[in-house]
Amino acid sequence: MNWGDLVVKWVHVISIVTGVGLTLFQYLVLLPVLRRVQGVPEDLVKAIQRRAGMVIGIAWVLIWVTGIYNLVVVVPTVKPNYHLVLGAKILLVLVLFFISTALSHPSLAFEGIQRNRARWVALAAWLGIVIIALSATLNMMRLKGVALKELPAAQVQQLPSGSP
Repeated sequence: MNWGDLVVKWVHVISIVTGVGLTLFQYLVLLPVLRRVQGVPEDLVKAIQRRAGMVIGIAWVLIWVTGIYNLVVVVPTVKPNYHLVLGAKILLVLVLFFISTALSHPSLAFEGIQRNRARWVALAAWLGIVIIALSATLNMMRLKGVALKELPAAQVQQLPSGSP
């Protein structure tokens, strides 16, 4: 792996941790506290949600850009069994992206979702956990070599020692 690929991978991981971490924070900390505390100004709640939405939005942009880059780099080197898990992950990512957008976008079209924020944040948090588990599975498949195509002899000679 070259340095550029490593930086892209780390930006991807940090963006996912940020987006899913903020969602888990809302699910496990913010929403339960807001339910218990009386007299929290609605402006404060909206300001927190707006700020979280902006951070999650930036994270999503980075996730999409780096994810597409990773897809272009990885897909030619893997077997069909990897594609099956990757397809499931991408499908769940699309669902999570929609939920995140609906929770943070000030549109009347998403009013029903925003009214049931706790339920949708819970779903988003669990989806984030499943997506991370699928990502770890994909990485392990590559690390163990069960998803890698055999490399042509010319590429094997260019690999540093200790590489698959």
